[in-house]
Amino acid sequence: MKQSKWKKAGRIVLTVLAVLIGTLGVLLFTSERWMRKTWPNLNMEELAYQLKAPIAGTSHDLLMSYVRSCALLAVIALVALVLVSIFLRKKQMAHLAFGLTCIVAGITSIAYSINDVWAALDIKNYLNNQSTYNTIVEDNYVDPARARMTFPEQKRNLIYIYLESMESTYADKANGGAFDKNYIPELTQLAADNVSFSNSDLLGGGHSSVYTTWTIGGIFAQTSGLPLNTGIGRNEMAYQESFFPEINTLGDVLADEGYKQYFFIGSIGAFGGRENYFKEHGDYEIDDYNWAQEQGLIPEDYYEWWGYEDEKLFAFAKDRLTQIAAEGEPFNFTMLTADTHFEDGYPCELCDEENDGDNQYGMVLHCSSKQVTEFVSWIQQQDFYDNTTIVISGDHPTMDADFCENIDADFQRTVYNVIINSAVQPQQEKNRTFTTMDMFPTTLASMGVTIEGNRLGLGTNLFSGEQTLAEQMGYEELNDALSQKSKFFEKMEDNLNPVWTKDENGWKFYIAEEDRYAKGEWVTNNPHRYQSDTEQKYYIDADGYAVQGWKLIDGKWYYFSKTGSCRFLVGPCDEPYEVDESHYS
Repeated sequence: MKQSKWKKAGRIVLTVLAVLIGTLGVLLFTSERWMRKTWPNLNMEELAYQLKAPIAGTSHDLLMSYVRSCALLAVIALVALVLVSIFLRKKQMAHLAFGLTCIVAGITSIAYSINDVWAALDIKNYLNNQSTYNTIVEDNYVDPARARMTFPEQKRNLIYIYLESMESTYADKANGGAFDKNYIPELTQLAADNVSFSNSDLLGGGHSSVYTTWTIGGIFAQTSGLPLNTGIGRNEMAYQESFFPEINTLGDVLADEGYKQYFFIGSIGAFGGRENYFKEHGDYEIDDYNWAQEQGLIPEDYYEWWGYEDEKLFAFAKDRLTQIAAEGEPFNFTMLTADTHFEDGYPCELCDEENDGDNQYGMVLHCSSKQVTEFVSWIQQQDFYDNTTIVISGDHPTMDADFCENIDADFQRTVYNVIINSAVQPQQEKNRTFTTMDMFPTTLASMGVTIEGNRLGLGTNLFSGEQTLAEQMGYEELNDALSQKSKFFEKMEDNLNPVWTKDENGWKFYIAEEDRYAKGEWVTNNPHRYQSDTEQKYYIDADGYAVQGWKLIDGKWYYFSKTGSCRFLVGPCDEPYEVDESHYS
């Protein structure tokens, strides 16, 4: 009798282990496949950021993709394993064989998935970097505030166009790209006709090093010569009182020389800290989505993609540039496109669906290529062009999940660049190894600025004969060094003062202008909003904390969420959901 109980207990334990390990094996295997497909070029730094990011801000489509591809299959496996175990419960040998098979298969699947992720993300190197300090910045950083620079007597204007996610990869193989079809033929020709630094004999570009692979990181790198290495999250600079005021950037250099500067975009400038950065470093005027509404360029309720589409951006930019140039002062007009953002881009009315519609992202890329080139052609016909340098650069490699998944693994994906109407010519344009950080001194050199030593930040003037850090060290070694911990960046981060702070009771909002925390009032700092709801604000209660839940204000219901972060707001809504009025008394 006692032996029978032990056998029964053993079968139960075997069944539980078989079901749990088998289900976990399916979940990890499908999750690993899904992750590799969704983010083909994912590295451990990016994964760590994604894991720390609040789930409330995650795309609904992305979550549903994971549910369909992984969670649903794991549930089906769970149910199937339970049913088969029940069916075989009286067939001892079959039940034992099935249970052991599930355990072995599950452990094999788990081990394979972990090993594959470990190798693909180079986790060993990542863990080593997290515990190793490196002095590469201290050893090589050239402070622009101390560097000797000489501007030409007649200062040249600068038009700097950041193209969202634009890679040279998108060209055809004959021109140096990775595809059979050239998705950016106009940009390819533009590069061939002007100065375009390349890692090969053909169209190429620079590498996007660690901490420069998203928009504000890419912009920061190209204007400061530094990676945006912070521990607060990629776009959380939007919630800081300042944006590294101790760093000197392209905007600071040009402001000191009397340039009027503009940041022209079709999205909300505050997102990711872009507005803070450009205002603090160069006193840029921010002509963003909100500005376009105020100017009556778009209706108050207009909102497409990230704000308004690039077709309008280029049209508005022509009018704005005409006004700026008429003022007769040297200017820096910096633009950022958005239609080629992931996932799959935004197809506008100018896109050629008849010829390019077989691949939406490819169609949007081609559409952007045509619009940018037409815009350049327009600039070249203006009176101010003769004394204007145009720099066009991708902000970072694409984040689109599958567009580049089938290209050769050995192909070096690089960020697109072209410099038009440069004041100087390069000593070596092709077969260079460089990063987007090198664009900082290179841009100034293209404007006719002489830089003693040809170095600013960690960047090297590509027009000169000087080797870049990537050429001196090798790109992989440089990237590895930048991945390690740095006293330089830790000191920078220590000087940050967050606007939103969290304690055990919730989120508090700091009003820097008045040196106090908000209490019993509305605050409007919401740079992460994606929709054009002008009523999107936060209410801070009498205790100084952002309200959570529903609140009736001026006849409209608003919802405030503190799930992960206080920044996610949904509303206004027609009616409340599980309202607790006493919470707001």
